[in-house]
Amino acid sequence: MIVRIRFGSGRLVTNRKGKNGDAARLTASMLNLGSISFAILGLWRLGQELDMLGDFVFQDGLLSHWQVWIGASAVVQYVCWRLTRYSRLSRTEIVMVERAEPLFEEEDPAVEKVTARI
Repeated sequence: MIVRIRFGSGRLVTNRKGKNGDAARLTASMLNLGSISFAILGLWRLGQELDMLGDFVFQDGLLSHWQVWIGASAVVQYVCWRLTRYSRLSRTEIVMVERAEPLFEEEDPAVEKVTARI
């Protein structure tokens, strides 16, 4: 007895630009929240140094400086911006035009069917 196992063709590997656009958009939205959090911590630390706000969560060490938090916020926001630009590559609209066969004789033979993939 011979048993043949046949597998499907699977996903086609492509080199098109922006193929991970959905993952990039999701990551960018999560990083945007992180950037806002870092900016809030930086402003809290700055307000604590100006004696306008209460005690900061980190009293000593690297994380006790407002420059670190504002810098981290700027770097994360830049990464978010780059990921958003990358995700736009996959959202380009591809329009294909093909001839449609008329259903009835009285229809105009020059009718075109337009499909769009977004």
